[in-house]
Amino acid sequence: MRILFLIPPADGRAPDRNFGCNYGVEFQEPSHILYPAAMLEKHGHEVKFVDCPVEKKSKDWLEEYVKNFDAIVFFTVFLSEEIDKKWAKKIRKLNKNAYIIFLGPEPTRKPYDFIFDDKVFVVRGEPEFTILDLINHLEKGLNLKNVLGLSFGTFSRGKLKIIDNPPRGIIEDLDKIPFPARHLIKNPMVYFNPKLRKRPVATMLTSRQCWAQCIYCIPSAYTFAREIEGRRATGKIKNGKILNFSRTKKPPVRFRSVANIFKEFKMLKKLGYKAVAIMDDDFLALTKLPKYKRRILKLCRLLKPLKMEWGCLARADECLDKEILQAMKDAGCKYIDLGIESFDQQDLDFVKKGLTVGDQMGAILLLKRIGIEPKINVLIGISPFQTKESIKWTLEVLKMLDVKYVSFSIVTPHPATQYYEIVKKNRWLATKTRDWVGTDPYRKGIIKLPYLSQKDMERLVNWCYRSFYLRPSYVLKRLFEIKNVSEFIEILKVMWNLIFRNT
Repeated sequence: MRILFLIPPADGRAPDRNFGCNYGVEFQEPSHILYPAAMLEKHGHEVKFVDCPVEKKSKDWLEEYVKNFDAIVFFTVFLSEEIDKKWAKKIRKLNKNAYIIFLGPEPTRKPYDFIFDDKVFVVRGEPEFTILDLINHLEKGLNLKNVLGLSFGTFSRGKLKIIDNPPRGIIEDLDKIPFPARHLIKNPMVYFNPKLRKRPVATMLTSRQCWAQCIYCIPSAYTFAREIEGRRATGKIKNGKILNFSRTKKPPVRFRSVANIFKEFKMLKKLGYKAVAIMDDDFLALTKLPKYKRRILKLCRLLKPLKMEWGCLARADECLDKEILQAMKDAGCKYIDLGIESFDQQDLDFVKKGLTVGDQMGAILLLKRIGIEPKINVLIGISPFQTKESIKWTLEVLKMLDVKYVSFSIVTPHPATQYYEIVKKNRWLATKTRDWVGTDPYRKGIIKLPYLSQKDMERLVNWCYRSFYLRPSYVLKRLFEIKNVSEFIEILKVMWNLIFRNT
C-alpha cells in the first residue's frame, strides 16, 4: 500500500507538532511521526513523508500529490486540528478511495470529532502496532473490530455509526519499535534547535511518559496521546471522550534499553547528524533510585566517545545529583529543559509539582556550575494565587541567576488535564463559549483568575519576554557568544517569533 504521512500547509503560521502548543517558534525534526512510518516501511509498505510548511510546498502542489496514495496519515495536535480536518475533507474530494488516518493527542481524546465517513480511522495512543494492524486488515479485508486501539465509522441504514474498539494497552518493550524513518526527510538541515549549535539535529525518544502528577501538564504530543489512551481503562467514556480525567491514572513510564539508545546514536553519527534533542518528558525519570541512576551513567559512558551534542528535559529535583550531571556534561549534554513554572511555593503546591523552590534554585545553580545550560519554562496563570508581583519576582530571580534561555507562556487548561476541571468548576474560562479553545500560549490566554485577568496575562507574557531578552547586558553577552552569521540569523528569527510577534 502507498501511504503518505502528511503535515499540510497552514493558512497562517504553522503549529509545531512535537509539543503542539506553539506556532513555529522552532521546527524540530518530527521523529514521533516517523516512528509509525518506519513500522509500516519495515513491513513492506511504500511510505512517503511531506512537511509542507518546512519544505515550502504549495496547496496546489499538494492537491495533485495526494491523488497518488492509498492512505493519508495526519498526526494531529490541538493547534493543528482545524488545519488537518480541512485538508482531510479536501483530500476526500480529490481522492475518493483513499483511507484517511488520524494519529495524535486530539484524535485520541475525541475520535468522534474526526471521523466523517467509513474510510476515516483514528489510531489512538501509541500508533506503531495499531496502524500496522489496521493497514494489514484493510489490505486483507478483515473485520476491523479486531484492531485494538482503533476508532472507525460504518454506515448503517444510511447513518454513520462510530465504533470504539478496546484500548491496545501500552507498548511494554520499546526496543521492538524500529528507529524513525529519517531517510524520508528531504533536507535534515531545515530542522533545528536553538540550544544546540551543531547541525543537523535529530530528535529522539529514549523513554515514554513522566511519573509526576502535575495537574496542568501537557507533555510532548506523542506522550500526550499515549497518556490519554492509557487513561481510558479507568475513565468514564461517552461518545469517545473521557469524562473524568482527574479520577484516572497515567500509564507507567517505559524505557528503551541503553544498548538500543546507543545503537541509534551511533547510526545518527554515521548518517552525519551532529546533535540530538532528546524529547522524553523526563529524561532523568526515577534516577533517585539506584537502578535508574546506573542506567543513565552507563548510557553517558557509551555516548562520551561519540562527541555529539545533545540536550533533554528533566525535573529540577532530579538535577541535584552532581555525579549524574557531570557524567551528562562529559557525554556531550549542552542543556536541560526545566519546567520551573514559578518561584512561589504556593503555586507549585497548588499544581502538585512535588518539589520546592529550593530544589529549583539548587538545580539551576548546580547545572551552571557543571557547565550544562538550564533552559527555563515559566507559566503565567498557573494558580489562583499568582499575582503580577509574584510573576515579576520569578522574572527577577531568573535575571539574578543569569539564565540564558527562558520561555514564558500562559497556562492552557487542556480538557485532558485536572487543571481544566478546576478551571471549569470555578468558572475561570474567559472564552465566549465558556469552554476550552486551542490557542497559542505564547500570545493568548483563555482564563481569568482572582488576581489576574485574561488581558493581564497577555500583557505580562509580552512584558516578560521584552524585559528579559532586551536588557542591554543580556544582548551584549549573547552577541559575544555568536560564532558565525548563520547562527546570528537563526537567533534573530527565534527572538522575532518570541518577542516581536508576541503582541
